[in-house]
Amino acid sequence: MRQAPLTFAENDPKRGEKEALLRALDDEELRALYWQTRDAARTAKDLRDMERLFAFVRGTKTIQRIAAERGMVIRAKR
Repeated sequence: MRQAPLTFAENDPKRGEKEALLRALDDEELRALYWQTRDAARTAKDLRDMERLFAFVRGTKTIQRIAAERGMVIRAKR
């Protein structure tokens, strides 16, 4: 299932809800979402859209933290 790249606003009021959904994903879905979000962040950076870039970076960091809770490591390079 393809999802939209993950974003978090600063002090996102839906953070808990989004994190619960992330925890429900299996390892491969979580990894795929990480790379999709990372690609979106790269595009935002290329477009110099810093607000979106920061939202995507918050998403990638959150995915990495949740993956680490499972003992998974998602490295920033493929």
